[in-house]
This record gives sequence, C-alpha cells and structure tokens, in this order.
Amino acid sequence: MLDRTDNTDTGGLPFDYAAFGAWYDTHRAKVLDPALIEAESRLGDLLEGSLSDRDLARIRRPAGRVKSKPRLWRKLNAARYAGRIGTLADIPAVIDDLVGVRLTCTNRRDIDVAREVLDALPVANDGATAMWLDPGSERDYLDQPRPSGYRGWHVNLGLNIDVAGSLRPVTCELQVRTLLQDGWGELTHEDTYKKDGELPPLVEVLSRRMADLLATLDDIAEDLRDELDRLDRAAVSGAPAEHDQEPPGTSGRRAEQAADAAAQLEDRWRALERPLDLASLAWELQREHGAEITDDWFGHGTFKRFLGSSVPDGEITTGRQAYLLPASDQPEEESDAEETGSAGAEAGPAADGVPPAGIPEVARALHRVDRTFPLLVHEDWVRLFDHLAEAWRRTGEQAPTDRLVRRLVQSTCDRSAASGQPLARRHVEAVVRDLVAETGGAPRAAEDLADSYATITQQRLVELRLMGNRNRNARAAVRRWIAS
Repeated sequence: MLDRTDNTDTGGLPFDYAAFGAWYDTHRAKVLDPALIEAESRLGDLLEGSLSDRDLARIRRPAGRVKSKPRLWRKLNAARYAGRIGTLADIPAVIDDLVGVRLTCTNRRDIDVAREVLDALPVANDGATAMWLDPGSERDYLDQPRPSGYRGWHVNLGLNIDVAGSLRPVTCELQVRTLLQDGWGELTHEDTYKKDGELPPLVEVLSRRMADLLATLDDIAEDLRDELDRLDRAAVSGAPAEHDQEPPGTSGRRAEQAADAAAQLEDRWRALERPLDLASLAWELQREHGAEITDDWFGHGTFKRFLGSSVPDGEITTGRQAYLLPASDQPEEESDAEETGSAGAEAGPAADGVPPAGIPEVARALHRVDRTFPLLVHEDWVRLFDHLAEAWRRTGEQAPTDRLVRRLVQSTCDRSAASGQPLARRHVEAVVRDLVAETGGAPRAAEDLADSYATITQQRLVELRLMGNRNRNARAAVRRWIAS
C-alpha cells in the first residue's frame, strides 16, 4: 500500500513509531493545523491587499496541507536526516515542510507578480511580525528544473502561532507553480514520488518528457499572454475625448449601461489612493458589464476615450503604460529630508529618510504602483547594467522589438548566472523592456544604460505624481541609487 509503515523499525531514530505517533497527534492538533489555517489566511490577505483584481484573477487562493504521519515517518528515516534528530522536539527545526501551502498561477508572469509581493515581507521574526520570509530557503526550479523535470518556485515562510497563550514560530513551505506545472505535479507526484524504491527507467523518461512538453506549452501561453496584453493596451489607447465634445449617441438600455459604467469610473477615480493602470481599470469595468462593451466602448472607440468622457477632471498619464491619477494634491516640490514620496508612502526608519538597503522611499512608492519595478540594492544595479551592456554588445544593433528584448533578457540572465550571482529574470526583463522602448535597439555602455534608466525612473515618478518635478533631493537619491 502507498502509506505502509513498519511500526517497529526506528531506522536509527532515538524513538519508536508509537512515541512518534503520540507526539505527532498532539503537535498537529496544537500547532500544525492552526498554522495551516493561519498561513492560508495571511497569505491570501497579503495578496488581496497588494494586487489588483485583475492580477488576483490569475492567482488561485492559497491551499495547503499538513504532512501526514506515515509520510513524515518515512522522511525522518531518510539517510539525509541521519544523526540530525536527537529528540522528538527536534523534528520541527529539521523538517521544514510539516506545513505546506501552494499557490497556483495562470502562467510564469503571474509567478513573478506573486514573488514581488512576497519580496516585501520581513526577512526576520521580531516577535511581533505576522509573517516573514526566509530568503536563504529559496529554491528556484523554474529555470533550473529538477532532474525529474519538476518546475516551480519554493521558499519558506515563518509565522507566529498562538499556542496556549504564547507565540510559537512555525515554518511553512510555500510552492508556487503555473497551472500546467501543477498539473504535471499532480500526475507524477501521486503516481510515482510517493512510492518507495527506484522508478522504472521508462517512467522517469516519460515523466521528464511530459514536464518538457508542458514547459513548452507554458512558453506558448506566455507568448499568448504577451499578445493579449498588447491587445489590452491597444483597447485602452487613444486620446481622451475633448471635454466640450458631445458623446456619441446612445439610447435605451445601452445608454443606461453607459451611464452606469461612467458612474462606476467616476466613483473609482475619487476613491483612488494611488495611480491605477488603465488596463486594470478597463478589466474591472469589463468584469461588471461584460466583454461586449469592449467592442466600441459605448461608441467612444477606445476605453481611454470613454474614461476621458466619464471622468473629465481626471488626469491620465501619457507614458508607455497609461495610468489614471488620483484626485489628490500634487507632491511637495522640495523637502529638507533626503527625499519625499506620496501615495501613502511610509517614512523609512533611517535618519536621512532612506529606508534600509539604500532604496529611496519614492522608489518603494513606485513599486507599490507597478509591482514589476525592481527594488534592487545598488550593487545589483551595477551588475545588471554590466551584464546587459555586454549582452547588448554581442547581440549588436537591432530593431527595438520583443524579439530583441527576449534575446537580451536571456543573455543577461545567463551571464549573471555564470558569474555565480544570478539576477532575477523578472527584474532583468522589466529593465530591458523599458530601455529598449525608450532608447531604441543600439548597444550602449553600462554607465549610459544606468544613466538612462535613472532618468526613465525619475520621469515616471514625476508623471505618476509620486515625486515633485523640482524635488532635487528625491531626484538625486534616485540617481545615486541606480546610477552612481
């Protein structure tokens, strides 16, 4: 049977199965089951509080499990744990997946979105932190799959659980996969990994072949996502309607629906606390009123024109990705502090106004608006631009297309991995896309790339009203962080 366990063989452990079973039952009831409930709830709340409805629709609600008694017993008897467990109380410190939670995302880009949210978690337990992340536990099997073909991203989360009136830290393993990767895991994990002994060679070969095939489908899904996003951008593009221009004629039920949609946009704009990209706003409207409204946006042609007609006092940015700005005051132009932010930015703990890791608070405010914007330490910026400059030099000048972006991203990631200090692909892609879009397809030196990206970032901060145009302190802090 699948979960058959020899209750008499301790496998070298200093306790037998009966003692282990009694400990497990008590520990599960008091610690593990409550920890699972808390982990699912806190992670779900974190995602809901950090992401737009559009992004949340692509990430399934966290679901988890507590490792069963027979499976944990088998794991304790594995050779890699020999000599590491002296007492039953040692088990939670040695086995880090007693509690496991899984996030399933539509495709790899959504995994990147989830990772950006998790990156904002504290990395240590101060006794009062609800949940924290252990960066040293990260295991990235997306670009470097296991020999079996398994792909996914793993990291350990910590949370404090109330046990008999006192807080106890508990480790929870988080696994993040795409839908296709999760399907492969379900098919192979249940049928193979839980069985003892070596797998027949044919099973291993078929498992790897299926994993590689699904990885190819994930790549196709990513290309499809790129094209759909391009169509989304096209659907919301176009100049806003002139405010003194009469709206296209509508009548009857369609006119009522258009009025309802316009009122929804007006209410949404007045409730905004930070800039919102138009693609997400259009998605919200489509979810409420149906996909058919995208045919002509109530006679306005594009969502942007309909938005301009519905919210005539609203301000829409003109950058590569359009945003609707909140109905709020302009940011301060100058400050005695190192930098000034808005949009609910919290002050950093450092005396000079710069939060830990040297990341300016206005940059953190931008990251809250656009989760793809990288929050790197200065040394990582230097390495990124060095590797990108060399990758671009070898690629040569090309037309600024998606094909060039993909080549530069892959080459830059390969170079950083070969150096022993790999850069996150999502960070590299965000930078490369902006640089190619703003500066064209010609190779440039690392210093020029850094300077250009600092300028791009400053312009975005001003355009999104996260930084005043004449706030010299904040502008200088951003440039020092990225380019100096």
